Amino acid sequence: MENVTLEKQDELNGIISIRVPYEDYKSRFESELQKFKKKAQLKGFRKGHTPMSLVKRMYGQAILADVVQERINTQLQEYLMETKPNFFGQPILQDTQEPLDFSLDNTSDYLVNFEMGLVPEFELQGMDASTTLPVPKMAITEAEVTEQIESLRRRHGAREEMTDQPVGEMDHVELHLEEYENGQKKEGGVHTHTHFLVNERMLDDLKAKLIGKNLKDTFTFDPYTAEKDATEEYIRKYVLHLDEEGPATSHEFFARIDKIIRVTPAELNEEFYTKAFGPGQIQDETSMRTFLQEKIQEQYDQQIKEYMQDQMRVDMLKANRIALPESFLRKWVASNEREKDAEEKKEWTELQYFLFFEDLRWSLIRDKIIREHELQVTEAELVADYREKLLEYFGQMQDQSLLDQMSQRVLQDEETRQKLADQIVQKKVVEVYAGQVTRQEETITPEGFRPWMEKAYSSINAYFNPEG
Repeated sequence: MENVTLEKQDELNGIISIRVPYEDYKSRFESELQKFKKKAQLKGFRKGHTPMSLVKRMYGQAILADVVQERINTQLQEYLMETKPNFFGQPILQDTQEPLDFSLDNTSDYLVNFEMGLVPEFELQGMDASTTLPVPKMAITEAEVTEQIESLRRRHGAREEMTDQPVGEMDHVELHLEEYENGQKKEGGVHTHTHFLVNERMLDDLKAKLIGKNLKDTFTFDPYTAEKDATEEYIRKYVLHLDEEGPATSHEFFARIDKIIRVTPAELNEEFYTKAFGPGQIQDETSMRTFLQEKIQEQYDQQIKEYMQDQMRVDMLKANRIALPESFLRKWVASNEREKDAEEKKEWTELQYFLFFEDLRWSLIRDKIIREHELQVTEAELVADYREKLLEYFGQMQDQSLLDQMSQRVLQDEETRQKLADQIVQKKVVEVYAGQVTRQEETITPEGFRPWMEKAYSSINAYFNPEG
């Protein structure tokens, strides 16, 4: 396009210059004036009979500005569509751009310069055998399968409220809680009901205070030390039923036992197998153990895949420090913020800019992997993936043809299709990465899985929170 040029300042920055010649906008300006004159109805004149000189004097500059600005925007978009330069965001007016002169006696060409942030070329690093990826390999034990079976037996067992027997192991206990402070009921403190299962997750102090106690017995305890590995956020939300943003509470609570529920585990028989797994799925304990072992493995595998994706992102970002036009991107962010409503505007912190730049780098890395390995998602993969999601929700007993029909119907929504396709292609990206680097597998017991993951995510999270 002869009136639009791109001058590269360096590999990251460019200037797009757009010229609007006088002859180009003159005829359009005069045409718009005529249109306005026909519609104008000024005081003292009939509609369409206002003198052109008056229309021009009163509205000429505004009309000229609209004509020129429209022409600039049209040429910019046409240029971007035609040349498809690889750039970030949208071009923004150059800092040194002088305001345009829309005086009616001006017969010069208009020249506007836009800054553009360019996407650099780069070669992928960190995707070969020299890169190691630590991966936990789970050793599913019989004890873990047995624990799952016992949990299912209790879930489908007979529940009975105890009125004349004390609390025992594996009983469900309902407590009435009141917040205390320095041995006295706290004014305006927390007042709620909560439930606990007396099992191995309960810490010894609370367990000792519950076991052997009867209905209406009372005691004081610290709910924040009630269960193993429970975070303060978990206790506030699920034990004390408080908002995350609410005020802090004391660690002293007065508790009264209001209910004791005892569960008699279900027998291992056909009725139990049907309730727990659906009709015809499980016939005996052996097939149940095999099925549960596979399900436990799937659950671990899903968590491991999510970890691999997160670890891959950190490793690839460290290996590919792609240069970005950061100065331009900061201006672009500021420009977008200026266009927002007052209540939506915000000042970005350096951490937010850091995460924004890392997201851009990751997008470039991910897209390059997709292009180089020609990763695509087929219609069959979309249907199969959504079908799996339906099976997880509805269970294995559903009619297979019905599931296919439901999948195809839902996938007619373009937004849903795109979201699902992104998830599938992301899985493929991780598979490509895991297939090219050296997997360093470490056999982990169920007890060691959580500590292993916590250690891994401590490093991952530290990367994305350098200020922390």
